Amino acid sequence: MEDFFLNIVYKNKSVKFKVVNPEAPLSTLMSNLRHAIGVDGKLIFDFPSIDDSGAPLDYFFGKEDPEVHEIRVLRPRIGKADQTLADYNIVNGSTIYLIPDPFPG
Repeated sequence: MEDFFLNIVYKNKSVKFKVVNPEAPLSTLMSNLRHAIGVDGKLIFDFPSIDDSGAPLDYFFGKEDPEVHEIRVLRPRIGKADQTLADYNIVNGSTIYLIPDPFPG
């Protein structure tokens, strides 16, 4: 099986990230990304747990809608079904975005 990479963009930083299991649920991929270590031994991305106003943050993947050039959030679950990259037509080499999402406490 060929290696599967995503270009992940967050806060003006773009990282080519190897996805070990592209069929894993999005929630698993997000968890793996939160703990991913770069070649320098540091976390690839800094995930603040609160925003500037003190609201707790959650994170989602997003994909640009080519027709309207807006980032659409990829929900990790729809109903009771875990969503995967394939559910959003994300293929090897796709660019996805990390979107911080404050939620009311």
